[in-house]
Order: sequence, then structure tokens, then C-alpha cells
Amino acid sequence: MGPIEIIFIFAGFLGLLIYVFLIYNFNYWKKRGVEGPQPRLLFGNFPSMLTQSRHIIYDVNDIYREYKSKERFVGVFALRTPQLVVLDPKLCQEILVSNFQSFHDNQFARMIHKDLDPVIALNPFILTGSEWKDKRAEITPALTPNRIKASYPIMQKVCTRMTEYLDVETLKPVESGLNAKELATKFTTEVVANCVYGFEAEAFEDDECQIRERGTKLINQSFGTQLYFVLAAFLPNITNIYRLQLVKPESEKFFTDLMETAIQLRKETKSDRIDFLNYLLQLQEKKHLSTLEMAAHTMTFFLDGFETSSVLISNCLHLLADHRDIQQKLRDEINYAFTSKGGLSYEKLLDLSYLDQCINETLRLRTPFPSGNKLCTESCEIRTNKGKIINLEKSTVVMLPYDCFHHDPEYYPDPERFDPERFSPENGGVKKYKDMGVFLPFGDGPRICLGMKFALCQSKAAVAEIIRNWEIAVNPQTKPEFVIDPKQFLYVPEGGTWLNFRRITS
Repeated sequence: MGPIEIIFIFAGFLGLLIYVFLIYNFNYWKKRGVEGPQPRLLFGNFPSMLTQSRHIIYDVNDIYREYKSKERFVGVFALRTPQLVVLDPKLCQEILVSNFQSFHDNQFARMIHKDLDPVIALNPFILTGSEWKDKRAEITPALTPNRIKASYPIMQKVCTRMTEYLDVETLKPVESGLNAKELATKFTTEVVANCVYGFEAEAFEDDECQIRERGTKLINQSFGTQLYFVLAAFLPNITNIYRLQLVKPESEKFFTDLMETAIQLRKETKSDRIDFLNYLLQLQEKKHLSTLEMAAHTMTFFLDGFETSSVLISNCLHLLADHRDIQQKLRDEINYAFTSKGGLSYEKLLDLSYLDQCINETLRLRTPFPSGNKLCTESCEIRTNKGKIINLEKSTVVMLPYDCFHHDPEYYPDPERFDPERFSPENGGVKKYKDMGVFLPFGDGPRICLGMKFALCQSKAAVAEIIRNWEIAVNPQTKPEFVIDPKQFLYVPEGGTWLNFRRITS
């Protein structure tokens, strides 16, 4: 046998080993009696994870539509890693609420190493076991309605600055209109920097505002991060062998220095302003928090109020610009609230029922986080729709496809239509859908989004300010069909949202 033949035999044997490695556990769910789509070699059931030709939620939606009438859940493969996709809203509620003790950790926690990412690792969303509960309990009092109300004047000032910014920008001869996501990000950066750190970020004045740039880099995934996530789907144990540092040291230092500067300035000025920084200083004195813990808390506040709110604001503006009749109806409600003495107070903002309906319908149609991935933290049993008991192993990833529920015609007739009336008090409001388990833009249960009320407040303030002062229309640069950008973690469109603004003078 010559060297050529030996090379071919070796290559064939190696190819066979790779093939077996890629498919050897594709019978994982079948052995357990769980139905599901047939996985494909290399891709599993989510080819978009590799190809990035479309957002992964579209792959999930295809599976949901095929199986939802037949099964409560299906077994799938993220490349070659087995996962469970929940198709029944009631089972989703069980996982998030009544059976929470068996699913209390988020899958993303697997990717974080305390030694490499000490600040982000202390985020309540990341923490596992009982630690998340302790840190969440420290932060929760800072996000009460009274403290959010105390921050509302800051939001109002930022609203005024946003209008002044738009007055200047709309005079410029730009055919592409304005990028709604950029505008919303400037707004949330300014609000959160002021509420959390106690100073103005100058996001409207500086297009390269450092805190905004750093915040965006924290959210957006680099190619290296995306590659690591793909490798983890092929080789789950890689997270035990090699951990990737997700937050760069310079970004971590930036936010730590920012926090220390803010604290020093607050102590020097002896300001008694009631905001998040004020609460954290009280907490530090009471619990003797370390610099690391303080930096983690401020970064948690910043991330919770920064990116997801800007996605919500820009998506809501896009939908209102595309539905001029709804936009005008909302404007009429806002103008009526402004006619009474005192302008748009915090209480009046919360009383704007049609604004609330528009925000909720935006969250339904374009949920910032289209799915949630939970870890099975202890072996447990779940039942099929035929009553068969399935044993779920510890560490199994369970996907909760919020976006699929939100777009299901069984729960929302004509689901692709923007219809705020779905959430009107006469139709049962948002409670009706929450009770059904089919409205989950912030998750549910003990780990429901901590900054939900703050995010809703600043989003409503921004939308109300713009709709009161500006008529908005979709610019032709915006793609006619809304397609989620596959390279983005959140629910943002390919090509961006570009809008035209016309000042209302009367």
C-alpha cells in the first residue's frame, strides 16, 4: 500500500469520525419519546445560527407553526446541542412562575466567568443559584414607582433637549430622513446617564458620545463573540474549558471610573437629589458594598435602561409613522392631557391609555428579546398533551419563544396588523393576554425584567414628546418589509428605521 492510499484511508477515517461526532446524539429526543423536527447535519434545526441569512427567531417560528397544534413542546438541536422548545403558553407560565425552582437560571450565565467578567457577572440576569435573588433584592428598592416618579423631571428635561435637537436636525437638507434608532439611543443615553451617574452625557451634542459608544459595544456582539457562541453549540463543554471575556477590560474600566467619578462628585456637592445614585450611596453605606459591587449595580441600571428602551421607542415610532390615523389619535390624546394645568405630569403620562395601548402593541409585534432561554436547574418531569411524562435532565436548555406567541392568530387575530385596540380596557387590556400567558415582552415570574417600569416610563415620555410636536412619516430609505437584522441580538430591522419629521406649529 502506497503513501497516497494511506492518506486517502486516513482522510476517510477522519471524515467518518467527524460525521459520527456531528450526528451521534441526534437521537437524544427520540430515545426520550419527545417529538420534533429532523435535525440536519452541521446545522441541527437552526441553520441561521451558522449562515446568519436570517434571524434565528424565524427558524423557531417555522418549527412553532408546524408543531403547535400537535405538541406542547418539541425537541430540537442548536447545531448539535439538544434543546427543548416550548409551544404551549401554559407550560411557559409553569416554567417561569409555578415551577420556577426547576428553571431559575438563564442560559446566558454559562457564557460568563466571574474571574474574566467580574462586573457583568454580578448582574442579576447573569447570577445563578441563590445569588441572583440577593443582588436583585439590593436593586429592587431603587426601581419603585416613587423613585421612578422622582426621576421623571429628568426625563422631561431630556425630552425638551430632544425637541431642540430635532428643530436643528430637521432643517438640514438630508433626503434620508433621521435614523429613529439613533435618535432613541441618544435619548435613553441622556436619561440613564443622568439618572444613574448624575450628569449629562451630551448625547445630542456629540455624535461620538463616549458613554453611548461604550454602551453600544457592550450590547453588540463582535465576530469573536458570535463565533464563540457557535462553537459552544457544537461543543457545549467548551464553556468549561475556555471562557471568553465578553466585556473588554477598557470598557469595564471606563464604567468603573465613571461610577467612582459620579460618587466623588455627588459627595463633594452634597446633593440630596433622589435618584438611583442616591439610593446606591445609601446602600453602600448600609451594606458596605465594594467598588466592584457598586460598578456592577450602576452598569446593571445602565444596560437595563439604555438599549432595550431605545429599541422599543424606535419601533413604536416606526409603526406610528406607518399608521397615520393611529398617530393622530394618539396625538389627540396627548394634546388633551396638555391642555390642563401643569403640562404632562408623571400621573398624566401613566393615565394616557391609548399611549399605553400603542406601547403594548409595539411590544407584542416587535418584542425586544424575541425569546428567552432557561436552564433546567434540577431534573424534573413535564407532560405531553397526551399525558405522557417526560423526564427533563438537569442543564437542559429550554427555549421560550415569546415572539411566536405574540404572532399566533389563535391568540391575536390578524397578528401582523398594528392594532392598539387589542389592549383597550374594553377588550380586557393587557391583563387578558398576560393571564393567557401570551404577552411576555419582559418575561414573567420572579426573574421578570427588573427595569420594566423605568423602561416603560422613559419610552412613553419620549414617544409622547415626539408625537405632540412632530408629524412623522416613513422615509423611503426604510425597507418596506420589516425584517429583523440577523446580526443583532435585539429586535431591530435590517437597514435601520429612517423617518421624516415635520414640526407641528399650531
